[in-house]
Amino acid sequence: MRSFRGTVNRVELIGRLGADPEVRQVGNGVSFCRFSLATNRPGGTDEQGKRQSETEWTTVEAWERLAEVCGNYLQKGRRVMVMGSLRTDSWQDKESGQTRSRTYVRADEIIFLDGGNNRYESEEEEK
Repeated sequence: MRSFRGTVNRVELIGRLGADPEVRQVGNGVSFCRFSLATNRPGGTDEQGKRQSETEWTTVEAWERLAEVCGNYLQKGRRVMVMGSLRTDSWQDKESGQTRSRTYVRADEIIFLDGGNNRYESEEEEK
């Protein structure tokens, strides 16, 4: 785990893909992949007092070789462990002029948990 002057930005999630990952090439031919990951957490109780769970959806992004691997092997419903860091992008909405933002997980490693014990790391982690 990397830290910078007493801070840590590390995320680990285990969940299932909500849809097939979208993969594309950006500007200089670098592969990029984005998918939504569903995780569950305890929620309230129902009328009978039974504990309910709530689903949390998290956007995950992968780049370069890790993005290509995700595009080739992941699909809706697959269970994975994602390790990475939180990132936030901000921009000006062209129509309203308001500042918009989104927070997502930038994956460094992804472990496929269904039908194999494959671990894939980003190029940065391999160095």
